[in-house]
Amino acid sequence: MLNVSDLIDRARLGPTQVLVVALCALCMVVDGFDVQAMGYIAPALVRDWGIQKAELGPVFGAGLLGITIGSLALSFVADLVGRKPVLIAALVFLSICMLATAYATTIGQLLVDASKS
Repeated sequence: MLNVSDLIDRARLGPTQVLVVALCALCMVVDGFDVQAMGYIAPALVRDWGIQKAELGPVFGAGLLGITIGSLALSFVADLVGRKPVLIAALVFLSICMLATAYATTIGQLLVDASKS
């Protein structure tokens, strides 16, 4: 009888497994980039736009709320249509929203962009 657990434990990591781990790591880096970038540029926004630090709180919250709602909703969609198309569509949408964020000039525009990510 073939014991799959023993087979996996004894097998060496091949190029495919290394590629999968590298791609997963890259997705994790890209996923957290928008949150980290906002933390990095927040002091410059406060200074350039002449706003209070507390006014950026909803922007940070909207981003995290968008991530939460998106992950909950998209998991159901992925079960229906497949993970690959949902992942590709989500990354395209995230990329468009990040580009739109670069053109934001007010807190209101940041809140709209942040809630979409």
